[in-house]
Amino acid sequence: MSTNIRPPVSMRRRPSRSVPATITALLLLALGVALVWGGVVRLAQGGWPVFVTEPVRVLGETGWDSAWGWTGAVVLLLIGVILLLCGMIPGDFSALPLRAKPGKLTGTSGSAEAGDLSAVRGGENVVMSRRAVARLAASTCDHIDGVASASASASSRKVHLDVTTALHDASDVQHWVEDGVRSRLAATGLDPVPEVTASVRVRN
Repeated sequence: MSTNIRPPVSMRRRPSRSVPATITALLLLALGVALVWGGVVRLAQGGWPVFVTEPVRVLGETGWDSAWGWTGAVVLLLIGVILLLCGMIPGDFSALPLRAKPGKLTGTSGSAEAGDLSAVRGGENVVMSRRAVARLAASTCDHIDGVASASASASSRKVHLDVTTALHDASDVQHWVEDGVRSRLAATGLDPVPEVTASVRVRN
């Protein structure tokens, strides 16, 4: 009896796009407030305010084939293309992949016939967020001799640690930290293990 297994789907998380979305929302909000204000002035005083009539007059006097007309068209075209690309193009993968034994997430016994998790249930992807990797690296430093305090940042390929020590020989502490964190990340199952670097500052 054969079973059709779906091919694994690669996880790719899209970024929040908060910066362009916020800028666009603020511009649209400002435009909406200006139009509402202009409408209220038109109803109350019988005429449009200057901030409405002046741009309309300038646009009416500007020819389509003029330098200002072409410049405005190109600017609007570039803004539209940028917003379109922000919505369509996926961002960088914001998590690090993990190796996982088949029995851990699927409840199977993890027999030798199931070589890895990708062969189970169509293939699952197990990942760890960059923030979680950074927190794991920093907490690992707390158990390393000579480390007074540590903070970490992580990207998809690199983990960097800022370490403070009371010892005078910072080179030894840097070596211990890099080796210890690298071993901890490898034991966690990160595959590939990101590059680990450390900057050590001697506390006075």
